[in-house]
Amino acid sequence: EGKPMHRSKGNFIPMLKAVEAYGADVTRCSLLLAAENMDDPDWRAEALRDMRTKLEGFYATAKAIVDQKESSSITQPEKWLLSTLQRRIQKAEQAISVMKNRTALENVFFEVWNDFRWYLRRCEIPNGKVLKEALSVWVRLMAPFAPHLCEQIWEEVGGKGFIVDAPWPTHDPSKVDFTAEEAERLVKDTMEDTSNLLKAIKIKPKRVCYYVASDWKWAVYMKALEMAESRRLERSTLIREAMSAPSMKTKAKEIAAFAGKIADQTARMPDDQRRLRVKLKKLDEIAVLKSAQKLYSKHFDVEFLLFREDDSERYDPKGRATLAQPYRPAIYIE
Repeated sequence: EGKPMHRSKGNFIPMLKAVEAYGADVTRCSLLLAAENMDDPDWRAEALRDMRTKLEGFYATAKAIVDQKESSSITQPEKWLLSTLQRRIQKAEQAISVMKNRTALENVFFEVWNDFRWYLRRCEIPNGKVLKEALSVWVRLMAPFAPHLCEQIWEEVGGKGFIVDAPWPTHDPSKVDFTAEEAERLVKDTMEDTSNLLKAIKIKPKRVCYYVASDWKWAVYMKALEMAESRRLERSTLIREAMSAPSMKTKAKEIAAFAGKIADQTARMPDDQRRLRVKLKKLDEIAVLKSAQKLYSKHFDVEFLLFREDDSERYDPKGRATLAQPYRPAIYIE
């Protein structure tokens, strides 16, 4: 009597018995995810059971990573994983500093887990050394929220001493790789665009072709980004400046049409993304998409072909290549 209760589908469970029934880590994480700030907590038995399943999955993923063979190969996906972790660290620190513990837990648990899932899906042969380094960061980020489970993982991953005494991960600028992050964004966005097209046409495809934007489009695109950054982007000015180069004189009609689209897009682009792309300059889309061909072929179970828009020998029966834009390859499905 007098004990707080919660109800789920007709089953009453004493809240004070939650630790005994589900464990301290499950209860702590469920409580933290139930509410934030002054919100009323959403406390249900389903949440406890779901969290227990997720923490068991976290442990299974950690165990699988520990068993991965080490490799010295550092490619784009590895750089992306380590770089993205730095963003997660920053976000967690910001959330915890203002007592947004649910936001912090959602970030270090669900978002980081999604990062690991993407990396493992992306790589034909995962780099065990990088995975263990990333896991060391992940388990320390999770330690304040699920200390008992993280202590077990910390021991199995070879961490020194107890995880409670291990330093909280700090942001390391040397591991931030904006090129890798934008490259993986291109891989993901292209995959999503392809999925949406396949859903729309509702046919079993035989072949998918990608066409990346030509150099002149990149030149106009970069000019639009720079003008938007300096707050002087206007369509007419963009066209005039883009055509100032002698090599562009013969493309007046194409530049006028393309500049209108790009001016609108760059004006709506978030400031931080626009600033980043100005800094990075042109992305080698051919190399990026070529690195993901096996991923695409496996996921969609079709043959993939990759061309430059201005490749005279490209396979393009429907003339789709002219639709290519920087960071948005044109797609042809047959």
